[in-house]
Amino acid sequence: MKQAFSFSGPPRLNGEIFVPGDKSITHRAVMFGAFAGGTSCIETSCLGRDNLATIRIMRQLGVQIGGELSASMHALACEEGLAGFKKTTESLCRLLIHGAGVDSLGKPDGVLDCGNSGTTARLIAGVLAGRSFSAELTGDDSLRRRPFLRITEPLSLMGASFSGDRLPFAVSGGELRGIEYRSVRASAQVKSAVILAGLQAAGQTVLIEPRKSRDHTELMLQAMGAALVVEDAPEGSSRVTVSPCDHVLAPLEAKIPGDFSAAAFFLVAGSIYPGSRVLIRDVGFNPTRTGLFAVLQRMGAAMKVHNQRVSGGEVVVDLEVQSAPLRGVDISADDVVLAIDEIPILAVACAFADGVSHISGAEELRVKESDRLAMIAALLRDFGVVVEELSDGLIINGSAGLRQRFAQHAPAQDAPAQSEPSWRLSGDHRIAMCGAVVEGLCRKGFVLEDAKAVETSFPEFVKCFETLGA
Repeated sequence: MKQAFSFSGPPRLNGEIFVPGDKSITHRAVMFGAFAGGTSCIETSCLGRDNLATIRIMRQLGVQIGGELSASMHALACEEGLAGFKKTTESLCRLLIHGAGVDSLGKPDGVLDCGNSGTTARLIAGVLAGRSFSAELTGDDSLRRRPFLRITEPLSLMGASFSGDRLPFAVSGGELRGIEYRSVRASAQVKSAVILAGLQAAGQTVLIEPRKSRDHTELMLQAMGAALVVEDAPEGSSRVTVSPCDHVLAPLEAKIPGDFSAAAFFLVAGSIYPGSRVLIRDVGFNPTRTGLFAVLQRMGAAMKVHNQRVSGGEVVVDLEVQSAPLRGVDISADDVVLAIDEIPILAVACAFADGVSHISGAEELRVKESDRLAMIAALLRDFGVVVEELSDGLIINGSAGLRQRFAQHAPAQDAPAQSEPSWRLSGDHRIAMCGAVVEGLCRKGFVLEDAKAVETSFPEFVKCFETLGA
């Protein structure tokens, strides 16, 4: 399924948009609602296919989930085989999750298909680790290539067993014991899986990370009444102590903020498209997620933060960006842990900046939905950027004049058919959106060859461009 967009004049972006509700927080709200006693009400602007996979799996485990979906989200849910939602004329979606405690989860009749969602698979494994039944997890081709030893190892030490360390595999849960586990990498998915198992274990569970990863799990579970203690440890590391949950948790009443990872595409596009001014409303601004914002500031981006407030324990803001000349920058491992999902679009910003940029400590990108270091390097080379690929990063020779090389190109959708480059065939939603940002500027328009992949996280991506490019 292709989707195309073109500018009627010079490529520039002006106006204001809302981006989808934070995918990471939504996954957690749907899962954790099952741990609660009572009905959790979750409001969000948009649900991608990844979040719908989590809803489908929780339903398979016996959780009643209903509510109202906007027309576009209702259609997407029907495509994913999710019936029982009401269609509303409003733009907001409201999920009602009827929880009865984790002990109420039952053995599913079939395989639990996580689709493309690594967050779904890894967190669900933590939930299943403490259940007294076996269940099989699978996913699409991309997810089946991704590593799971990072979660099967600690969960096995706690007492769960797995038939393998790549999908598909069976999880056999049971009586868990608390452990102290020192993770070799800062990973919110590993941390969350261990926490969810720790809530079901006998004795305390301690997880130590080399650097603090995103903390949506800790914030939400603490707000629901779970016994979690988070401490800063020596040399920038983080320590989370989980006590077993001997009571049902309080239900959630949450409005999901906009996804910073989705806003990132328009923060970069607004910076590099000449004459642009973009306002992104109601964006989550959790300090464990905003590494891209700090890096863009170092590059000279013209950004402002408005209307900062706290909602459900999460910082929420309106973000304004205007076009500005950017300069090359060094992006270190410390930056990467706060911007792991945004490194590909940061690489695009580096390509349009003056000077050389170095990205290091990003080897984790090689085992995402695609090898994102290889794919973003291929994308930038396709537009004439000189890129050196390293084992853990990239060296990008940026040029603020890059867009002038393509100033006379016709819109991308009118270009003659050619063999597709590797980055177009990656099936990776973030690479596809990076390509759209570059093409939109350099070729006055873009074609999403695999719009279904983009729908995993940002179903209304093209609509946002249409709003800003009108």
